[in-house]
Amino acid sequence: MLTGDLIRIRVQKGLLLPGFIDPESERLRTRAADILTAFGENVGRRRTELDEALTLVEGDGVDHKLTRGLAKLVADRAEFDVSAPVPPAELRDDVFRLAARRGPLAGVAVEGGRPTAGALWAELAAERGLEADALRAALYADHEEQQVLLSVDVPGPEWLLHRYNVALVQAALLKSERLGVRLVDPPPARMRQLLRALKFHQLLFAARVEGKEHVLEIDGPTSLFSQSTRYGLALGRFFPALLLQPGAWTAEATVVWGRVRRPLRLASTDGLRSHYRDLGAYETREATWFAERWEALGSGWSLERDPAPLQQGGEGVVVPDFSFRKGGRVAHLEILGFWRKGTVPRRLELLRRHGPANLLLAVSKRYTAGEPEELPPGVIPFAEVIPAKRVLEEVERIATRERKATR
Repeated sequence: MLTGDLIRIRVQKGLLLPGFIDPESERLRTRAADILTAFGENVGRRRTELDEALTLVEGDGVDHKLTRGLAKLVADRAEFDVSAPVPPAELRDDVFRLAARRGPLAGVAVEGGRPTAGALWAELAAERGLEADALRAALYADHEEQQVLLSVDVPGPEWLLHRYNVALVQAALLKSERLGVRLVDPPPARMRQLLRALKFHQLLFAARVEGKEHVLEIDGPTSLFSQSTRYGLALGRFFPALLLQPGAWTAEATVVWGRVRRPLRLASTDGLRSHYRDLGAYETREATWFAERWEALGSGWSLERDPAPLQQGGEGVVVPDFSFRKGGRVAHLEILGFWRKGTVPRRLELLRRHGPANLLLAVSKRYTAGEPEELPPGVIPFAEVIPAKRVLEEVERIATRERKATR
């Protein structure tokens, strides 16, 4: 992400306006390509040499902050390592101990006089079986500026320019109190994908449905009493997942900018592009295995994938993995197979308090280990495979009469 000195955001009419750039600009594509070339030509060289090359790319232009920001994002995807024949910390220990034993060093070699630094290096090189010059170069090779560039993974100039625009938003979210998101009629599978991203990053949020809109209210780092930096990074890392949503959405963050709270408004029409891989609304292996075993039962209950969301008393929204229908009755199943453990108690509490009565939870035993032995009705623990026969028994027990849609 971008550091504070590289952020390009201004205030206009009370709003925060990130300094978005045009990824289609030939001038900027050339600048991004020059930065990538500098990295590519310095693979195998020390960071000081890379920095010199980047200074030449920066040149006499007036957009130093932009150039440095782009370079920072490339460096985040580069691999640096220590290149030394001896661990530098170990070498420093040897040098200082040897110098202490030999006493004060002379600046000039005199026969019978005190040893010089060169003599000390020669003695240490003989002990190590290495050249003295190689040892000198390795003495501080673990310092950042002396590390060697091993590789860089950036798809191309256009990717980098889009990444920069997203990074500006992420930097603002590090100082946010809240982030509100409204999604217009999102596909259930995509909504489930987004909720999983929120839970994966351990973000605090509330979800509700208002007509065709799904509303998310996400706490920002400045609303918390502790660990705000780590939480802010988690919120920033979540944001590119929102950009994977295929439909229309709007978002507004309240950001503490200086000493003033400022709104930051974003929308799906802003042209922001996620750098995350879009794996689509994929089906987990637990869901795939369950569907296969369910169909093999021949129960007469139809299995519906990606059903509509269910509300839980205004405190939460559930997007079931499956719905079961038969003779006008319906039941639902949500699978908690790989969510973070902290989310399970919350989900169980919402089920106890708000149901719905025809909702089943299949919960991995990895996450129920710390729970009471008596789980609430409607909760089915599983190891690797969800027991289809047990689900069928519960579906028969809890399924309710399906309500007709009203206009």
